[in-house]
Amino acid sequence: MFLEPSQAQLPPHHHTETPAAPPVFLHAKRKRGRAGFVIVGAFVLVIFLAYVGVGITRIVNGALAARTALTLAKTDIADTDFEQAETNLALAHEGLIEAQSGASMLKFTSYIPWLGARYNAGVAVLDATEKTVDVLEEAIGIAQDIYSVVAEARSTLAWQEPGAADTPIHDLPVEVKRTLFTRLAASLPSLRTMQVRLDLATEDLATFHELSGAAGIDDLIAPFETVLVKLKTGVDFLVPFAGITREFTGLDGDRQFLLMFLNDTELRPTGGFLGTYGLLVIRDGDMKSLTTDDTYAVDALVAGNPAYTAPSPAPIVKYLEQPIWYFRDSTWSPDFGAGAKDAIALLRQEIAASGQPAPQVHGAFGMTTTFLSDLLEFVGPLTVDGQTYTSENAADLLEFQVEIAFEQQGILRADRKDIVGKLTNALLDKLLEVPSSRFEEVFALLAEGFAKKEVALYSADSGTQAVLDDAGWSGKVSQGTAADVLMVVDANMASLKSDPVVKRTVNYAIAPHNGGFQATAAITYKHEGSFDWKTSRYRTYTRIYVPVGSEFISVTGSLANDAIRNPQGTAGAVTTESEFGLTSFGTFTSVEPGQSRTLTFTYQLPASVTTAVAAGSYTLRMLKQIGADPRDVVLRLDFNHALRSAVPAEGFSLWGDDIYDATDTLDTNKEYRVNF
Repeated sequence: MFLEPSQAQLPPHHHTETPAAPPVFLHAKRKRGRAGFVIVGAFVLVIFLAYVGVGITRIVNGALAARTALTLAKTDIADTDFEQAETNLALAHEGLIEAQSGASMLKFTSYIPWLGARYNAGVAVLDATEKTVDVLEEAIGIAQDIYSVVAEARSTLAWQEPGAADTPIHDLPVEVKRTLFTRLAASLPSLRTMQVRLDLATEDLATFHELSGAAGIDDLIAPFETVLVKLKTGVDFLVPFAGITREFTGLDGDRQFLLMFLNDTELRPTGGFLGTYGLLVIRDGDMKSLTTDDTYAVDALVAGNPAYTAPSPAPIVKYLEQPIWYFRDSTWSPDFGAGAKDAIALLRQEIAASGQPAPQVHGAFGMTTTFLSDLLEFVGPLTVDGQTYTSENAADLLEFQVEIAFEQQGILRADRKDIVGKLTNALLDKLLEVPSSRFEEVFALLAEGFAKKEVALYSADSGTQAVLDDAGWSGKVSQGTAADVLMVVDANMASLKSDPVVKRTVNYAIAPHNGGFQATAAITYKHEGSFDWKTSRYRTYTRIYVPVGSEFISVTGSLANDAIRNPQGTAGAVTTESEFGLTSFGTFTSVEPGQSRTLTFTYQLPASVTTAVAAGSYTLRMLKQIGADPRDVVLRLDFNHALRSAVPAEGFSLWGDDIYDATDTLDTNKEYRVNF
């Protein structure tokens, strides 16, 4: 037997198997490796859980701290304790920073399905809350600035009136008024910035409603959301108010304004017949003088004067038989700024033609009898010359006084409208006595008056006028960005004070025609009155304002003159004009007491409307005439395109066709948007 040399050299009884020790040694090493991996994993898991725990703790603690501080700040603001509100808002800010740092630690969850959506929504809430706090801190800074002036005024008056706690602006010293309005005007840039931030924060707050009631999220700022909305409403008013303050309070010297008392019971395009006017002089927020008079007294200065030849608008010549354009008939434009400029120009021309120095007028303030009633409701009844005027009886009582009662009281016709000036002075005195705690109510009253077009302002200063236009306080006639527009404008032509008993309904329809759209605007006049000292047949020169380039097709219901002079009912002529970037069609009609008449204009809309519909979106803007009572509106818009959505939405039963049907009340300017 041959052996390998290595085997032959082995000692006896020695086994050739692999020794056992090395395998035992390697097995122990693998066990120790696995144990080490477990230990490291456990350690990492602990660190991870600790990391997550820290993040969650920061979110919870920060959110709770922010919530508590914001709730306290809400109470502070309600109590006008702005210093403490600042402190609590700073604490809220710190809490939010802590919560946001915790959210940043958990950012990895944004990549996990379902959980990521919740994470992102929560972060959006924190961001919105932070913006809210930033905005409120700015708002409080400005509020502090304004209220500090009020506090200064109160302290100034305190030694004269111990215990005075709520000072009316009438009692503020002139220097305090000047400081107050100067600071308000200077705050305009900050107010505008704050307004933008408030808009953004309000949009972000909508995220709350997308969180499906996530625990604790809605409640975080819910107590404060009401205050935010309220603050936004106030800022939206203060921005334009601050923008016009220098001019309308006379911070740069005396400013004289034409007060236009627009009698909307005798409706004219600018808001009403101008029977009484006033001239108000203001400097440093202080009323220096106020005079009122009958517009007929001004017109009498040039009556029969061959040198005064201002020509009337053609309808006034034809239907009022008045070739000379007098101050009393100046309110012919549906745009308040244009009407105010006409009124100022005619006032100055007539006074100058009489040989007297023409007054320098810097702007105008127009208000209707409807707004007068609103003011009386706010300040309460006023007694003047033994007559008590309330919000319910003011218009009728004034009308009776200047048309009938003055003769019974032995008052000269030339002085019969003095009562308007006396009532105006009494009303202004009452308004100036309003305590600062009610300023917010005054602002709300004005905001509603502007929106309903019962009050409007005009300034000869172009910058101030631009602010008024942007705010919607100027009664401007504009199509804006809408594809279509409609404005119905009535002019009472010697119909006494009949407008309150004439109810109007506007039916507007469009339909495909000749590759575009044909429009029909039908105005139904229902005369619910009878012949008496203030009511007659209703005679109106009606204009409709439509998109520029619209082509007139036909009219029905128009008259060459009223029924007495035109027994055969001959159709009246239609005049087409262009102004304010729009086209207008105008004609005359008349309706007897107890009867109705419908005036219908048919016209082809311009190609721009067709283009808008083809592009998938159509907007109609309907403009309310200044001083007009709310009118019923009926829309039937046939686009020959399937509707996808509309604002305002149709009733559910009307869905699923090519037609947009709607009924509404035109008490402010309105917009209707349809998408295809």
